[in-house]
Amino acid sequence: MLGGLPTSGQYRVLQPLVRRIRRGMHYSGFTIIEVLIVLAVSGLLLISAIILVSGKQNQAAFNQSIRQIQSQIQQRINEVATGYYENNGAIRCSGVGNVISLTAGGGTEQGANSGCVFLGKAMQFKVAGTNPEQFNTFSIAGLQKATTGSEVTTLALAKPKVIAPSPTEPGIPNGTDSQHLQNGLTAVRMWYNNGGGDRQIGAVAFVMSLAQYSSNGAIASGSQQVDVVPIDDGNLLSKLGQDAQQMAGVINSKLPTATLNPSNGVFICFASGSTNQSGLITIGNKNRQLSVTLTIKGNTTCS
Repeated sequence: MLGGLPTSGQYRVLQPLVRRIRRGMHYSGFTIIEVLIVLAVSGLLLISAIILVSGKQNQAAFNQSIRQIQSQIQQRINEVATGYYENNGAIRCSGVGNVISLTAGGGTEQGANSGCVFLGKAMQFKVAGTNPEQFNTFSIAGLQKATTGSEVTTLALAKPKVIAPSPTEPGIPNGTDSQHLQNGLTAVRMWYNNGGGDRQIGAVAFVMSLAQYSSNGAIASGSQQVDVVPIDDGNLLSKLGQDAQQMAGVINSKLPTATLNPSNGVFICFASGSTNQSGLITIGNKNRQLSVTLTIKGNTTCS
């Protein structure tokens, strides 16, 4: 390049660059409106993606929590069927005549209680004043023998009693297992049907059929059966939302004469805390005492 002007050879080399620069000078940028439209669409897509992911997460959390409580109920039934009772020597049970006594301590190992047998367990849902919502599992003890000296064959003869304080016996040691529903799950309704109308309840018991006990108090091999027993006292006390002591009193009062194995089963409706869903758990149904089935509903009322 002489005198500041490119030679013909140099011009041929620079020509493509010049053309690119000239073409770029004719481009116009996005207008403010176009930028805003792009940002708005991008924002909507982002929000939609977040909602979709959040919805999937909430649905997964509901599925996990409802199946967990279904498993818990089935586990309680299985524990009764196998005679499992988590005493660990902390509670002493004795039964003489028509009186069953429950006291703390004593170091009595499971199976060494005099005149007293483990009958089963009761589950109470929506315990009052709890958040997250709590459910209780009460262990139930009863008399091994009637005043005649023969093995008890009915709940009425066994004088069943939960191993927990009640309004009439506040001094009983507390053997209640308390847990919480997960992920905002709530119990909204609990009832049973024995061929007539639905009857609202607040607890359900699972008890070993007393006719299956042998003379030494052991469960007869090959003949064990668990009975499903809705706790129904015919008034508001047994409905959802009571405290543990109130429910213990209701169970003690009503279990001896309660309905066994209602023909259409016991039902518990649990609502999701974050999705428009509910889970209907059916216990029993057509005298299938040990079945625990789950039906997912697209609303929060199990309808």
